Parts: sequence; structure tokens; C-alpha cells
Amino acid sequence: MPTTFYVNTNPLFSTDKIQICKKCISDHIGSKESNGYEDRIKSVLAIMDKPFIYDAWASSDKDWSKYIPQISSLSHYKGKTFSDSVFNSTPEYSASDDLNEYSEAQVTLNDDEKNKYVSFWGKGYEIDDYLYLENEYETLLSSYECDSYAQEMLFQEIAHEKLSIRKAREANKPTEKLLKTLQELLGSSNIKPVQETGANATEQATFGTLIKKYENERPVPEPDPMWADVDGIKKYVQIWFLGHLCRMLGINNEYAQMYEDEISKYKVDAPEYVEDDDAVNS
Repeated sequence: MPTTFYVNTNPLFSTDKIQICKKCISDHIGSKESNGYEDRIKSVLAIMDKPFIYDAWASSDKDWSKYIPQISSLSHYKGKTFSDSVFNSTPEYSASDDLNEYSEAQVTLNDDEKNKYVSFWGKGYEIDDYLYLENEYETLLSSYECDSYAQEMLFQEIAHEKLSIRKAREANKPTEKLLKTLQELLGSSNIKPVQETGANATEQATFGTLIKKYENERPVPEPDPMWADVDGIKKYVQIWFLGHLCRMLGINNEYAQMYEDEISKYKVDAPEYVEDDDAVNS
């Protein structure tokens, strides 16, 4: 993926984007099971000047990839900073709330947000559907490389397909065809588990194996003609190092002569003036 960044809302920074990419932030935060996970979340939010809202955090399954889209997108969090953080559960929301249990009375979108979601995801979805799609899309962007518009479209379709599977399961409907389509989309995006395993194996290969792979798949291009002859490098050293050194030390040998012959190509002789005979006689 082209390297992506979060929008900057910290007035201490003059840039439009936080100057730490999403992947680097995700790598720094680490896994949910790691020690200090929540503390690192809070330190990152402090840098971004975004609030830590405990109930929203709990409803996001305490998952950074699910929490940050809510805090960044939903209207009732706009304008809030890290100083507005709530670190304990409040009666306003239950910590057991899940994203799909929000109702329009709890979560509202302003016109700009609605237009943004409808433009990107299409019409006909509930608010929690849009949030789910946005979460899945952000997770894909932060987890895999996305370096083209085609890859973005595939990630978008994967999010759609996961939502369809989710709704089918909630309605106790069969999901075989939907899962098959999802597998095809994952394959087209080159992020199926078997493909990831192959990529990891390449990363863990020995240096010699990698060199062989690069030589076979991405060979070194032909050198510039002036550098194609290896002996030309030898001659270069003989003239400009040995020849010049001998010339400085007053040693007359073949290297000094090679240097004189080469340097003569770049010399300019002063013009000789011949006086006119008439001018002399006068």
C-alpha cells in the first residue's frame, strides 16, 4: 500500500498528516495480548491529540484498528482532544456494547459523514454497517501493502463481502458461496494465508538464496557503455592515480606518459601572436 498516514489534529504539528505511518504506529502498539498494549494506545492517542473514551474502547473489543475509525469519523467525537479522555466506564454506554448494537439514537452522522460513507460504500446501509465496513477497510490498509487503485478496490470488495457473510450468519442463512467469493477476493489481493506463508518463507530465506532469486527474477541491467569494459577501470586508475602520482614525484615512466597523453586532451594552448612586418617596420 502506498504508505498511509492518519490525519493530524494536533495543533503542535504543522503538517496535514501525522508524520508516523499507520503501519509504524500499528507495529509500535503491538498485539492485544502484549504487556502495556493499552498504555501504548494512550500514548499514541496523546501524540495524535485524540481522546481515549473507555466505553468506545470497550465496544471496539479493545482493538486499535476498530477504535481509531470511530474516534476519527463519528460526529460526537469531533473536536474532542486527549484532554477530553474518559479512562473509566460511564453510564452513558455499557462496556458490553458491540459495534453492531449501536442504534441511530446512540450514533449519528452529520451530512458530510453521510455523504462520505455513501459515496465510498454506496447507499442502503445502516450506520453500524458503514462503521463495520470502515473498520474492515482500515484494518486491511494497516495490515497489508496497498500500492494501487486496483488493490484499494479489492480491499473495498473484501469489506463488502465480510459484511454480507456477517449478515447471512445473523440471519442463519448459508454462507458457502459468500465464503468462496471471499477466498477468491483474498487470492486476487494476494493475501490468502497460503500466499502470506510463501511471502514469509521468502523473507526468511538465506542471503545467497535471495541473491539467486533476485538474479533470476530481477537481473542487474546492462552497465553503461563507459563502464562496460572492466579494463577501462584499470586504465582509469593507472592514469589518474598512478600516472598523476608519478608526475607529481617527477618519475618518468609509462604511467606518467599515459597521464600526459590523457591530460593533453583537456589542455588548451595559448594562442601565438605573429607581429605584422609592416607594424614592425613602422
